[in-house]
Amino acid sequence: MHFLNSIAFSIIKKLIQTGKTLSTAESCTGGLIASSITDIPGASKVFLGGMVVYATEMKLRLLGVAKEVLDYGVISSQMAEAMALKIKLLTGSDYSIATTGNLGPDVMEGKAKGLIYIAVATPEKVHIKELNLQGDRLSNKTEATEEALKLFLELL
Repeated sequence: MHFLNSIAFSIIKKLIQTGKTLSTAESCTGGLIASSITDIPGASKVFLGGMVVYATEMKLRLLGVAKEVLDYGVISSQMAEAMALKIKLLTGSDYSIATTGNLGPDVMEGKAKGLIYIAVATPEKVHIKELNLQGDRLSNKTEATEEALKLFLELL
């Protein structure tokens, strides 16, 4: 997990330097992004908060994702984008990161194990990254978290 800490450290440092804030909405990563961020001293200056919305109903009820987004599936770029935009709006953060996907071991919604969508909402637009991971649940979760943090750092 040391690699997650080094990426998170760079994120916190850059957010503090720019005076910007971050929030997260996580499904398949189960809070690991928020955990990685809050492991770093100084995170409270820039990390406003996050939600783990694992169940579909929580994506709708807590985050306020429109029911129509379900037409694309819970595991979709559209869901990741909606989650990122909603948490950014709810918290008033400058940036947000959202994840949704299938960690495995079974096919869900006809979508293969390891299919993950990451959304990063910046002040200008939402960036989406699709992953097709091959590991077990835990390694897929860790790799998705790493990829989300790396994408965010690239866009920051």
